[in-house]
Amino acid sequence: MRSRTLIFILIISLAISVLGLFFFAFEDSFWGRSHRMGGEVPRSFWFVLFIVPVIVALTVLGYSLVFPELREDKFEEKPSVLAVEKGESPLDAILRVLNEDERKVIEILVAEGGTMLQKNIRWKTGLSRVKTHRILFRLAKRGIVSSEKYYNTNKIMLADWLEKETKKS
Repeated sequence: MRSRTLIFILIISLAISVLGLFFFAFEDSFWGRSHRMGGEVPRSFWFVLFIVPVIVALTVLGYSLVFPELREDKFEEKPSVLAVEKGESPLDAILRVLNEDERKVIEILVAEGGTMLQKNIRWKTGLSRVKTHRILFRLAKRGIVSSEKYYNTNKIMLADWLEKETKKS
């Protein structure tokens, strides 16, 4: 999201800079002398309109080089293989690496037997519809839950390997 905003700012500032450069370089030949009857726009204005957006564009580029994590997916940072400690169930290992909202969703799923409708998860967790969807998408991407269409909502199920482990406990 932030990287899209930075790209948008970069494009707009470069467009304004090109416009300022165009009017700075070609002001007299483009407008002629007739526009001065209503008042003259000083050349310094067009120069500033060229320089300021260039500075903004360079700042955005520098920022994106200094903080490259804006382009990376946050979910790739977590280990793909869980290190299960001695005597620890896979569910406990998963709950250890999830954030608070993801943990809340998994705990509710386990308490309900491993299968719930997405809209019911939303109401039980108290999260917004969009946030619930995003959390479930991340969990499905990691293979912790699966989803199937169920009328106008989704049926969310714990992964088979995880559900078997929770039933053994």
